[in-house]
Amino acid sequence: MSSAARILGVTAAAALTGGLAACGAPGQSAHPAAVRPPNATAGQVRVQPNVVGWSGMVQRPHVIYVGMGGAPVARQLAWRHWGSPRAWASGKLDIYWPQPGPISGWHPTTFTVTVRLQDIQTHNGQRSYRKMAYIYVNRRGIAKFLQFKFAVQPGGSASSWNPTRPGMA
Repeated sequence: MSSAARILGVTAAAALTGGLAACGAPGQSAHPAAVRPPNATAGQVRVQPNVVGWSGMVQRPHVIYVGMGGAPVARQLAWRHWGSPRAWASGKLDIYWPQPGPISGWHPTTFTVTVRLQDIQTHNGQRSYRKMAYIYVNRRGIAKFLQFKFAVQPGGSASSWNPTRPGMA
């Protein structure tokens, strides 16, 4: 008998044994043991790292984009307390400012940032963070807070990160 056939046989036997064990032994109660709620461990909480609505949710992203174009970008994120009511990350924040002159365009200014996620919600059975804040100190030494909420804006059709205080982000 070839090794591939032997492996297939062992795998089939293990599956059959597991299936029979799940059926229970004769004489056992027809009622199942106490049903536990779905495993709601901390690691199952997700967040949207970009602008694609509810699809593409991930755990512990290394980068979070809150929009397109010149929107702030948090990157090189190292997470703490993931899955708890508040998760924290430290990393870098790129804020894009328009640059006038002969070589105009958007160029980032980079700051050290703390990212805070909170307010876990459930959507179609998936737990995810709904509120986010970028906390950083600007060039003048003033602490700044950019706050976002993952929601559908009035008139919109898909959830995305939106500033909670328009004009602040």
